[in-house]
Amino acid sequence: MNEEMMTAGTGGFSGSAAATGPNAGYDPVIKFRKKIKKKKIQKESRENPTSPNKLYQYKVNIPTVGDTIIYANSPAELKMKLRMSIMPKYRSDISIERILPANAGKFFMDKRMKHMRNVQEDVVSESDAQMKNKQAQMKIAIEKKKVQMKKQELAKQLQMKTQQLKKQARAGAEQDATR
Repeated sequence: MNEEMMTAGTGGFSGSAAATGPNAGYDPVIKFRKKIKKKKIQKESRENPTSPNKLYQYKVNIPTVGDTIIYANSPAELKMKLRMSIMPKYRSDISIERILPANAGKFFMDKRMKHMRNVQEDVVSESDAQMKNKQAQMKIAIEKKKVQMKKQELAKQLQMKTQQLKKQARAGAEQDATR
């Protein structure tokens, strides 16, 4: 009886036992932690394949274009890209300033709000321009009337003065004639 009895060491519940049947083999413990751990994959930039791709925001002021936000890895890389795309006579006036993402968002929001205000002003400004034009024409008409009245007043004063001088001249001539 002892010989027929199976033990764990003789092919019973070990890896060497058959895969099917009452005494199927067991597999060693799988270490799941190795499967969970993932290797960090670093993205490589096209210009420098060994460093990770970290784009920063730079506020660039180009004289003929204005302010804009451009993304680049470094100011040196940005200058190199700008040299390729901007004419040499405009390159010296370009200013580059590193800004934080919050400031970049504020820049775009301010630009958007300014644009929206201009659009609203343009719609309203047409009727405002007509009103201002009418008011200006009315002011001009009033000023012309004032100038015309002042001219008439000065003409009357001049006429009165000349009549007075003529009377004095006649009176003086009559006195000289009687002497």
